[in-house]
Amino acid sequence: MPRENVTPNINYIRRLYAKQDALLERLTAALPAEFAGWQVAPEEGKLLQLLITLRGVRTVVEIGTLAGYSAIWMARALPQDGHLYTLGKDPAHNALAKKFIGESDVADRITLIEGDARDTLPTLQSKGPFDMVFIDADKLAYPDYLDWAEANLRPGGLVVGDNTLLFDAAALDAPPEGTAPATWNAMRRFNERLADEKNYFAMMIPTAEGLSVAIKRL
Repeated sequence: MPRENVTPNINYIRRLYAKQDALLERLTAALPAEFAGWQVAPEEGKLLQLLITLRGVRTVVEIGTLAGYSAIWMARALPQDGHLYTLGKDPAHNALAKKFIGESDVADRITLIEGDARDTLPTLQSKGPFDMVFIDADKLAYPDYLDWAEANLRPGGLVVGDNTLLFDAAALDAPPEGTAPATWNAMRRFNERLADEKNYFAMMIPTAEGLSVAIKRL
């Protein structure tokens, strides 16, 4: 879904705190226009870096690669011996991700795993437990991805989910026209689970599309 026009406030924040380098600018330009709204914004990339640094994250699983933009942001915040596994399904997007990750300064910290995440996630279990899982993929499957994260995150690990306002639909009492009821229900379940204080210390950051951040308690 296309993003809203960037406000002067967001431009100010980007200039001060979330400058893109030439590689990230080229990556953004190479992404087909119809997918531009799927990519995290620069300020969200910088926020992910901040979370990684604050929590001392060393290992990340990213569900939803797109063209590798968020993977590069996150990997740049990892220590030298840290690693990020990013799971991408679409072959065309994966080709872009391979190109730009390969040209980045953190290519040695990123492994791209191709295929449907529900098939490829089990292959990572032996490498866990992980410090962080970032979910930015098929919205209908968010509860399934959270199941995996709960089983494979260390206590104190981070779950971060993007688009958790579901493009302004999640806060409504019923799914609006154009939003599949199953997807609306799935995102509502995901948000309610993260809000359960027995299991998580969490907050949804009110970005344009909602960014949920949760610390796993047990």
